[in-house]
Amino acid sequence: MRAHLIWSLSLVYLAANNSFGSLTVVRPVSTAVPSVIPAVRPVRIRPDTTIDTTFYITNRSRHGGAFDRAAAQSLEFGFVISRFIEQAPKSQSDRLLDKLSTQITDTVRLTRDQFVTQLRNADHRNPAAASGGGPVIYVHGYATSFGRGVSQAAEIAHRGRAPNPFVVFSWPAHKVFAVWPSVHALVSRAYRQDSASAAHSGSAFLDALNVVFAAAPSPSVTVIGHSMGAQIVAEALSVPSSVRDSLKAAPLYALVLFAADISAERFRDSLAAPLALVAERRVMYTSAADRLLAISHLVNHGKRAGQMGAGGHPADFEYVDVTNGRLSSGGVRGFFDPHHAMRYAGSALYDFFGILRGLPASCRVTEGIADRATDGSWRLTRAAIPDSVAKCSVPPHGS
Repeated sequence: MRAHLIWSLSLVYLAANNSFGSLTVVRPVSTAVPSVIPAVRPVRIRPDTTIDTTFYITNRSRHGGAFDRAAAQSLEFGFVISRFIEQAPKSQSDRLLDKLSTQITDTVRLTRDQFVTQLRNADHRNPAAASGGGPVIYVHGYATSFGRGVSQAAEIAHRGRAPNPFVVFSWPAHKVFAVWPSVHALVSRAYRQDSASAAHSGSAFLDALNVVFAAAPSPSVTVIGHSMGAQIVAEALSVPSSVRDSLKAAPLYALVLFAADISAERFRDSLAAPLALVAERRVMYTSAADRLLAISHLVNHGKRAGQMGAGGHPADFEYVDVTNGRLSSGGVRGFFDPHHAMRYAGSALYDFFGILRGLPASCRVTEGIADRATDGSWRLTRAAIPDSVAKCSVPPHGS
C-alpha cells in the first residue's frame, strides 16, 4: 500500500514535470507512402542548425493517420525535420547546459529502400564516419509518444553537435505516465502495459537494426537504450538470433545504456556477459538521484540496473555515475527534474559524445569531468564542461 501511495504521488509530480520539456509541434504525418523515389526530398542539414534531421523506424500502428500504442504488423520508416530555438552562436558548454526548445516542422514517410538510401547518403556526409563513428540508434523509454521520442533524440544530437545521423526506434509506448486503473494494477497500469509492449518489441528492434546495417556497417553503429528502452535493447541482443550472430563477428561501435530500467540482478547475472560479445565498447550510465528508477524499484520490488549501487559492476561494462554531473537549465523544470532524461544530462552528454569520438576512458580524469572510484567505476563531477574537444590521444577503434 505504501508503494502504491508513493507511486500515485510521484505520477502527479512527473505529470507536472513532463510539461516543462522542450516545445514540440508535430505536424500531421503523411499517410501515403511516396511511390516515386525522386519525389522524396533529399535529407539536408540546414545551415542554421548543427543537425536537424532525425530518422525513425517504428513498429507503432496508425489510427486515422496518427500513431497509437498498438503494435503494427510491419515496420514504418521516415525522417523528421526539427528546428531548434536558441541563442547563437554557442560554446560547447552552453549548448550542453542551456535551455533549448525544439519544434518538429515536417515529417516524411519513406519506403524501406528509400530509408536505406537516405540514411546511407547522410552517413556518407558524416565527417565522423572516417574514424569509424556512424549512425546512432536511440530507443526511448516508458510513457513516450512518437513525437517526444523523436524530440529527445534530436535534442541529444543537437546539444552534442553530432555529425552522426540519429535514428529513433519508436516502440508502442503510452503517451502519459498514468491511465485508468485496473483491478490488478491500481496505479501502475500504464507502466505494466508499456513493460509488456517493450517485451514484445524485441524482434521489431532487431529487424530495425538489420535495416540500419543495410545502410552502414555494424562496426560503425552505436545503440542507445534509455530507461525501459534499455530493456528492449539488452534482452533482444542477449538471446540467440541472426543479428546477434552477425554482431559477434562484427560488433557494434558502442552500446550505451542510460538510466536502464532493467532488474539489476538479471542484468548482472544474465545479460552483461552476453552483451560483451556484441559491441566493442559498452557503457552503463547510472545515478543515485534518479526518481523514476526509484519508483520502478518500488513497483518491481527490486533494484534497477540504472540505479547507482545496484549491486556489482560487471567487468564487461564501463560504469559512469552521473549523480553529481551538471544538468541543463530549465527554470521550473530544473527544480522538479527527476534526474532521468538523457537529453538534460549535460555532463553525461559530454561524456557520451566523447565515446562517439572514440576518446579513451582515461580522458574523463584528464579533463576533470570525472573521478575514478575504487571499484573501477567513474563518477562525474561538478567541474565545468570543457569548451573544446578533449586533448587526449585517440587510439584506433577497438584497441
